[in-house]
Amino acid sequence: MYAILDGPTPRTQDFGEIYKAYHRRVLSLCRYLLNSKDAAEDAAHEVFLRAQWKFSTYDDRMPLSSWLLGIASNYCIDLLRRRGVEMRVFETAAAELPERSSRGPGPLTQLLATEQGDRIRAALSELPDRFRLVLVLAYYNELHYDEIARMLGLKRNHVATLIFRAKQQLREKLQEKYL
Repeated sequence: MYAILDGPTPRTQDFGEIYKAYHRRVLSLCRYLLNSKDAAEDAAHEVFLRAQWKFSTYDDRMPLSSWLLGIASNYCIDLLRRRGVEMRVFETAAAELPERSSRGPGPLTQLLATEQGDRIRAALSELPDRFRLVLVLAYYNELHYDEIARMLGLKRNHVATLIFRAKQQLREKLQEKYL
């Protein structure tokens, strides 16, 4: 059993429940970063093994999802580096869909949002790893430039420049295909 912060009071869960609650989000992040469904499944499995092994280091003052996504981000970055991919330069882009209203979107809104999401994901998958990585870290993982810089061993200004260039490339890819 593990103590997990859920609101103001901790509750206990076994690791199986943690896996069920967060697997989809970790898998999605790995898929964005690695740009491969098979590699993402392997990576997500490894992330949960590492999380279970390192659970004693979890600081319950931070959200569990942030801790797990941090492990996933670091693991995927290591995989990309091991692949020999150009990992010195990175950037960010890709806007998230707006939050749902309390009533929820109608069928047409859902269809358009899915279509737009598919287009963005397709264009994002065509970007070089260095650009896709920083965009996913900034927009999916919601990391600040300083956090991305620290994670990638870059200066903050370099991260900002990479994000700017990645956004430009993403915009160009979207315009090529859909305008």
